[in-house]
Formats: sequence, C-alpha cells, structure tokens
Amino acid sequence: MPDKIKIGILMGGSSSEREISYMSAENIVKSLNKDKYQILAYDIPFGSEGSWINDIAEDKPDIVLNALHGGKGEDGGVQGVLRCLGLPFVGSGVMTSAVCMDKNVCKTVMASGHIPVIEGIPVKRNGYDLSTEEAAARIGFPLIVKPNKGGSSLGISMVHGVQELRAAVSTVFDRFCDDALIEKYIDGRELTCAVLQGKNGPEVISLLDINKTGSIFDYNAKYTEKKWAGGISSLPAYMQDMITGIAKKAFTLLGCRGYACVDMILMEEQIYVIEVNTLPGMTAQSLIPNAVKALGMDLGSFFDRLIEQEIGDKNG
Repeated sequence: MPDKIKIGILMGGSSSEREISYMSAENIVKSLNKDKYQILAYDIPFGSEGSWINDIAEDKPDIVLNALHGGKGEDGGVQGVLRCLGLPFVGSGVMTSAVCMDKNVCKTVMASGHIPVIEGIPVKRNGYDLSTEEAAARIGFPLIVKPNKGGSSLGISMVHGVQELRAAVSTVFDRFCDDALIEKYIDGRELTCAVLQGKNGPEVISLLDINKTGSIFDYNAKYTEKKWAGGISSLPAYMQDMITGIAKKAFTLLGCRGYACVDMILMEEQIYVIEVNTLPGMTAQSLIPNAVKALGMDLGSFFDRLIEQEIGDKNG
C-alpha cells in the first residue's frame, strides 16, 4: 500500500477572522480521505510566537492547505514562510496574496486591465478629512464603508450621510486598525464565481447567485444569522458567459493559483467586480463548499484535484 500524502493544515492566526479559520479547517479535515492523506494540523497562535514554523519545517508535509483568513495568513506573509521552507501549498503566492488582500490596490490593478470595478475612495488610517467628505458627496449617498484589508465582510456598513460616514470610518480605524475603503452603493444582484486553476487555464466551476435578505451581504448574514441562500445562477446564458469571462480574466491578471472567489455585482446588465478572495471561507456555510455541493461534487474531491495538480506541478 502506497504511503499516505502528508498534508499540513494551517488554522487560527491573529486576524479578526480567527474563528472562521477554525470552522474552515474543521470542514476541510472532515472532507479529506483519511485513507489517502495523513493530516498534520498547525494552530497558528494569535500573537507573534512562531514555534509552528519549526514544527512544520521538521515535519516536512508533502503539501500545505491554508485555512487561515485575513492578516498574515492571507496577505502573503505565511505564503512567504512556506516558500522559504520549500514547502508546496495550494493557493496563490506571495505577490498575488498581498495584492488581493489590499482591496484598493487590487481594484487599481483590475481597472488597469479594463475590468470594471466600483468607484471608491481609499482613506488611510486616521487620514479622514474634509476632502474625504467632498469626494463622498460627489459619488453620492448611500455609500458602503469597509476595512481595506478585511475579510468575511467584517466591519462593512452602509451609510446615508456625513455623520454616519464619519462614524463608520472611525470604526474601521479604531476597531479593525485598518485603512478604510468607501465605495458607491450598487443596488444590484450579488454573484460569486468560484474559479479553479485548470491545466489549460482558469475554469469557473460555478456561478452562484447570493440571495441575501438585507441590503448588504455582511458577516452576520454569512455566519451568524445565515440569512442567505446560494444557488446556481439562473441568468441568461449570454450574461453568464460575460460574467465568467470577467472572472477568469481577473484570476489570470492577478496571477491567482489554486482557487479563488471573484465577487461581483450586476446592475442593469453592468457587471462590477467587488473583490477577489484568494482564501475564501471553507465552512459548511461558505460559498465554495456550497458551489461544489450544487454541482453534485463533494469537497474532498475538489481538494483532491487541487492537491494532485500542485504536487504534479512540483514534480513536473
């Protein structure tokens, strides 16, 4: 009987999405074939303590699955550590991770490649001033305010005037210790494309409608209240072709690897890319597991394909 493939699973971390990371890791481990894989779990501490690096360097897993969300787990920091240790991993590399984690930079890169993005105003931490309010007034209320490097829709809010804008931006600065991104509110149909790296280029494995009940698809809607349902899109074929084409273009332009979610919004046949998530959630409520399930696949087979491809690229 052949030796099992040793898989290292990274979880925890020091971002505000730590608990989501544990939920994702649990769902990933549950999905993997234990007859095929030996699973080694690494709980990344909240602080800066780095004994996990010595542990993973000594264990030398054949491949690493990163279930971290936000912070250094998603911004290229951990990816850089794994590269230095010579450990292959599923997912995007250092530069792509860093670019996609910074929503404003990511939008700038996409716009340079003629990918439609939502008009917005980046605000450096504690850099809010009268010019911010003037720019917001030009765009027009309501507006969306979010942490520039946040995930899981934490800290996102809709504002309808200057007082609410000031409060929302202050919350991003104080609670999330992050720059703020102010964007025009688009009252449209939210969609997400689950994109998988294929041998001949990116493949969209599903286009999902996000049937949210509130005005914005925030953290509570995703994980607490679970007031949403995702389903294979019922849009006309020509519109689906346009959307999947944009998703694949964004995946390629940004240099993504493994898998990613390209989040978009559709209003009156105009498509806007909201963001590209290189480490989307893998909880039972998350979009990719639901996409895989809607296609009649199981999550374990999804990871089998990614693992085999990454190991094959390394050995090839």
